[in-house]
Amino acid sequence: MNMISKQFIKSSVIYSVVGSLPVLSGIILIFFFTSRLTPTQFGINAILLALLYIVQIFSSFSLDSYIGISYFEHKDNPERLKRFVGTVLAGLLAIGAVVVAGVSLGGNLLFRAVFEDSAEISFFPFGFLTVVTAVFNGIFKSYSSLLINRQRPVRFLWLNLASFVLTISLSLVLLHLFPFTLWGPVLGRLIPTFLLSLVSLALLYREFGFTPDRRFIRGIVSFCTPMFIYAAMLWVVNYIDRFIITHFLVDPMYAGIFDFAVKVTLLIDILQVGLSNTIHPRIYTLWQDRQLRESTPEVNRYYNGFTALTLLAIPLVVVLMPYLIPLLVKKEIYYQSFAFLAILSIGFATRGGYYLFLAPLYFFKKTKALPRVLFLSALFQIAACTILIRYYGLMGAVWANFLVKPVEVFLLYLESRKVFRFRFNRWKILYSPLIFILYVIATEFLKTDGNRLYIGLSQMALSFVLVWFTYRKELIPMIRDRLGR
Repeated sequence: MNMISKQFIKSSVIYSVVGSLPVLSGIILIFFFTSRLTPTQFGINAILLALLYIVQIFSSFSLDSYIGISYFEHKDNPERLKRFVGTVLAGLLAIGAVVVAGVSLGGNLLFRAVFEDSAEISFFPFGFLTVVTAVFNGIFKSYSSLLINRQRPVRFLWLNLASFVLTISLSLVLLHLFPFTLWGPVLGRLIPTFLLSLVSLALLYREFGFTPDRRFIRGIVSFCTPMFIYAAMLWVVNYIDRFIITHFLVDPMYAGIFDFAVKVTLLIDILQVGLSNTIHPRIYTLWQDRQLRESTPEVNRYYNGFTALTLLAIPLVVVLMPYLIPLLVKKEIYYQSFAFLAILSIGFATRGGYYLFLAPLYFFKKTKALPRVLFLSALFQIAACTILIRYYGLMGAVWANFLVKPVEVFLLYLESRKVFRFRFNRWKILYSPLIFILYVIATEFLKTDGNRLYIGLSQMALSFVLVWFTYRKELIPMIRDRLGR
């Protein structure tokens, strides 16, 4: 099977672009937030976003992952599938209600304990509204996960497109009506999420009804408990740095500058998440149909292509963004983030291996291994952030953000090889990204304002050379096919 077929390209467009619209809306809106919020408010908004993600982890209890993965197990039995979906839906509603009630009672005390030195940050009203948003977002994400694995791209497109348009338009209107307050960002997230969650619930009820079955609970708890711990530890890896920055540097403005840099690099993450959403249903189907527990050349091509596209995307973002961002962001305080882009971005070069080693643990439901991986990664992240931020400020947070990514990949490999036999081209998955990473690190120490462009172009040239000589046997047929030869 040729990995780059017309159908693959069509699916990639839908799942890569449309599926990433919620993330893209956040990237677009930061340019308006920088002009209509103070730097401190921008930093507080970054902290509220981190709060949203951790509450969503608690309120969804990883049911958003479970419903998509387990669909393959029940898809051939419509009646069983209905009872399965009804049980997941009941779980989402019950857990969400408990989370809102619990946080309503204890949220204010928690905020006072965590942000005791930052008088600008309070739980009511924005923290509470963020919690409510997180609960509704868990419902919407669960339905989106089901649509992805059911290969329902049209409905997936329209729901996510509606979320994108509503989030952008409402946020801009509210920013105009209430400038230099957090009403725009907070309500701009809450209202679309609430509406889309209602639509998701209605569609789920119309198609599957509401027939919870207690017999699924044991399987749900078995799968979701380690996944929940995994997700919580993953949140620590990805977001604890904002809180440690605020702790050591006090002013949330610094967390905002760091968050701005991270969001710029999310352009790479958008590409990777979309590709992952496209290729993994295909890989899972191959494993299910052929009862595979080892790598095959056909599956490896997906991850090789994933890595090649990532290596091309990284230097494009690093080179172009310092010239494009000033066209939209006029406050020069955010230009400090340009010095962070290269080191933040090269961590994504390890993501081919990350998804390669993660997929078998998901598919074969060996999720009990994931908490071990993320627990160790979270400990590393907390230690690295605490030490590096304390002594090196924001640049310390940048290095911690990069260093934890290869640690995750290595730990995933140690666990995944216990259930799956890996046979892949190490040069394509490991050595080529490593060469690129080492070159970027070495040249970053030589970078100045005067030679920034030349250093970036040299990094771009290396990525093109590596991709061409490493993947040319796959790229040449693809190019010929596209040219119609």
